[in-house]
Order: sequence, then structure tokens, then C-alpha cells
Amino acid sequence: MGLALGVTATACQGGASSSASDSEGSTSVTGVTSVSTDASSTGAPTSTSSSSGVPTTTEGVEGSGTDSHGTTTGTSADTSTGEPDTSGTSGTTVEDTTTGELCEAPGLLLVCDDKSDDPWHVLGLGCEGALENTIPILNPKFQSKVVAYRAAKGFGTAFDPNAPGSLLFRPHEGEKFLVISTGQIAALQPNGALVEVTPQFENANNFNPDAPEALPLPMSPLRGSNGGQGGTPFQGCDGVNDCSDSIDPNWVLGNQNPNDLLFGSFEVTVPPGTHGFGFDVAYFSSEYPDYVGEQFNDMFIGWVSSESYTGNVTFLDGQPFTVTALAGEMEKTGFIGADPALAGTGFEGGGSTGWVTINWKVSPGETFAFAIAIMDMGDSSKATLALLDNWRWSCKGCVLIEEDPLCGTDGHPKCCGLCVEEIDDPKCGTEGHPNCCTAG
Repeated sequence: MGLALGVTATACQGGASSSASDSEGSTSVTGVTSVSTDASSTGAPTSTSSSSGVPTTTEGVEGSGTDSHGTTTGTSADTSTGEPDTSGTSGTTVEDTTTGELCEAPGLLLVCDDKSDDPWHVLGLGCEGALENTIPILNPKFQSKVVAYRAAKGFGTAFDPNAPGSLLFRPHEGEKFLVISTGQIAALQPNGALVEVTPQFENANNFNPDAPEALPLPMSPLRGSNGGQGGTPFQGCDGVNDCSDSIDPNWVLGNQNPNDLLFGSFEVTVPPGTHGFGFDVAYFSSEYPDYVGEQFNDMFIGWVSSESYTGNVTFLDGQPFTVTALAGEMEKTGFIGADPALAGTGFEGGGSTGWVTINWKVSPGETFAFAIAIMDMGDSSKATLALLDNWRWSCKGCVLIEEDPLCGTDGHPKCCGLCVEEIDDPKCGTEGHPNCCTAG
């Protein structure tokens, strides 16, 4: 289908197997590095192998891999070998001219999802290689039935008007992105793309656990600001619960009842001089528009437990990624209803944000935990899906809009939380529109 793919890097080396799939195809992985695919039958991953868990995750400096429209940046390839040209490795440190600090995040990032369906490899994490070219991770876990996730080379059948011949939903880094769903995901096409012919409004149970009144550690739905009392989002984090205070209202709205729960987590050490990270996500909801503001309000959560902050980092206007929180974003800059962009996704008649970016701040040298989860709330139908890709470091990090109301505008730092590129929303950063991803 003319996919625009990122640069393929040195293939990852497999490790010893230490996980198994049950009779329903469940994968519960510690130290996961690769997932095999039975292409001859359903195309679904059937087994997961484990690596030694060696710390490996220092993804590329912002701008490496491919940009939000699939344009390769930051890494060149040796056309004779197919491997990335790392001759410029000595230039991977970047000096912040405002502080004189050297950012040691990798600038030439190896990617390894050309021969691996491991969920973290697909995001650009945990590939084998030198520290200056990789993002090592510790204690990786990914817990899900295999029917609820895919490593895909594209999604849907719509093409990008800004990149003729390329799918609209295509990888931003490497050859694949991660697809996670509260429902059941179809088998991949022979070219590795995912096309859904089943309406996701009726896509039910993915056989993942239902966990009444609970989220997997380190996540917590409780308010964590103000020493655990809540009321001052992002301030006075108690180090255990959600310092954004954003999950709790939606948790209560959904009767504290997460179903079909997919969960993954890892730990990562921040390179010297590096103050943030980001990743790209596209959110799709079959609950739009019928259940905006209702209890059927499926959630996607990206979570950080760090020295300075513990809680949800995927939010818009103080709410986590739910159909209620994101309805306005879908309507302004995303895709809704009969928009041709939703063709082949199964969300025709529903809504999507399109690709957006999540930015967050961290401290140089610290080791923090990062986790993701997606879940039905209040039911086990009406599927919600997310595409994830291009987890990367940011040398300068981001600031909360409470700290700088002009963040994301010319001459100001990026905003923490959700942002969009100016090419996708020329009015970003103005009233009623999401923040711009980059300044100036």
C-alpha cells in the first residue's frame, strides 16, 4: 500500500524464552523482547520470548526516526548494508546554549522492529546496541491476550494527502507501530497493515482481565496531589497516586469498573542532560458520539512514577484520554463520523484524534517507571483503540501550562501533556485548540 516506513536498523538479537501463551492466547511477559507471528493462519502473535532484561532504553533525541507525517529524520542508512550509518555518533551530544549543559540522549537511534514484533521494540525501546544509539529499558512487562494487540505497518485504507501513496496511519519510527484495543483486533493483511471490516461499535470482549476497583501497579486511580488529598493538580505529589487528579472523576463515572484491561510497563534511566520524553499516539473511539459524558468512557493511560512526579501524563483539559475528554479534539482537528480518514479502521461513524504527541518532563540521571493501559469502563463492548509509536527523549523537556500559559507558542517551551503539530492544526495554541508541540 505504499507505506512510508522509517529507517530499518540492525536486527535485534533474540534471548532465552521465559514466557508462554495459555489456551486463549494470553501473553504475560517479564523481560519481553520478541513476539512471533503465525502468518500462515491468523497473523496474530502466538508466542513471546524474553531477553535477559539488560537495561536498554535510551530512545532517540526528539526528531530522530520519522516525524509525524512519516518523513525520516535524524538517522541515515548505509545503502550497501541496510544498517544505519552511525559514523556521526560523536555528534549525539547536544549543547543547550541557554545553560551550557550537554544532552547525551542518542541522536542516531537504532530501530529493531524490522524483525521483531515485541511491543517495546516496536516503540523504539530496548533494542540491542551501544548506549549512544539505543534506549535501554529495565524490567519490561506486557500483559495481554494476543488478540488485543498487533505490531502493524499501517492502519485503515486512507492515504495521507500530504504524502501521496502513503497511508495516513503509518509508522513514525521504524517499520511498525503498536496497536492496542479493548476489543479483538483482526489479523494483519499480507503486507503487514491492519484493516478492520468489523464495526468496532460491536467489537466486544478481548478476554483480558476485568479488575473491579483496581489498576495494575504502579498505577492508581486515586487523587495524588496535595499529599494525597487532591485539589492541587501537579503539586505536592504523594508519590503513589495520580498527581494530575485526572483519572478519579472518569474512574467514578465508569463505576470504578475496568474491563478487558491491557497493561505494560518498564523502567528507564534518563541520559545526562536530558529533561523529558515524548511518544506519539492516535486514539480511536466507537463510543463517539453516543456516549460522550456517559459512564461508558473507556480510558487509555500513560503513567509515570518518577522522583518529581507520579501519575497520568496523557490528558487534555485536565482529563485523561477518554471519549468525553477527547471529543472536542476529535471534532476540531481529528476525524469523526463519515470522514474518509476513518476508512478501513472499523471506527467509521466514531471518532479519532489522529496522531498527537504526549510530552513529559523528567530529571537527568533518574530512573523512573513508565506504564500504559487501555480498558473498557462500565462495559465490555464498544471498542476503543490506540496506536503508539516513537517513544523518544527530549533534551529540553516541557513545562506545564500552569507554569507557562504561553508554552508551545513562539519563543516558549513545549507544553507537557497532549499537543499537536502546527501542520495538523494551524490554530494550535489558541483558545479552544490543543497546545502546539514545538515553539516557534
